[in-house]
Amino acid sequence: MPTVGSKIITKTDRAMEDQLLAVANDPERADTLAKARAFKRTWLELADALARVQKQASWQRWGFTDFEAYCRKELHLRRSTVDKLLGSYRFLESSAPKVLERARSQPSAPVPSLAAVEFVEKATARGAADEETLANIRRVAFDEGAEAPLLKRTFKEVAFPEEDVERAERLRGQIAGAARRLSALIAEEGAPVSRSLAVRVEETVGELLAALEEN
Repeated sequence: MPTVGSKIITKTDRAMEDQLLAVANDPERADTLAKARAFKRTWLELADALARVQKQASWQRWGFTDFEAYCRKELHLRRSTVDKLLGSYRFLESSAPKVLERARSQPSAPVPSLAAVEFVEKATARGAADEETLANIRRVAFDEGAEAPLLKRTFKEVAFPEEDVERAERLRGQIAGAARRLSALIAEEGAPVSRSLAVRVEETVGELLAALEEN
């Protein structure tokens, strides 16, 4: 695999670089392709370009059958990735337009990570937190530039309290199911354990199931 300095150049990188040279005479197409190559650090710029291409249906004059085909074949972006980029971008458009305005007017201004925007979007859609808490989440994510792990540690309990309940219920069911299966296996004829041990396991499983029902 060829390298430039310490950077590994993949087959996809090379293909996109070649394509970038081939479409250099079309600024919009070249700009979108260039941003796709670097979307991990410029995801907002890429999302902005994708939204423009989709809105203007520019992919039609570039010879692609649809927007998805353009993204897949020229930009090497999966549909799930494009949906994620555009979804977060449109959330900012509707809920935090100042983030977009700042990014456009101040090239050096910090841009919230895609994961951070997704966290805020999910917290807003879930509706578990009050408006004051949501405003605080937006401030920490968009103005202070907090990353998703910090947002989760700080706000998960107030933004997604039901997730803890759902996880606990799911785990309770898994434990109960495993306990019942163990009890059934121990009780089978020919099980390689002594009768006294089987009785103790049965008693313990009974206590476990009773505790699960109480909590």
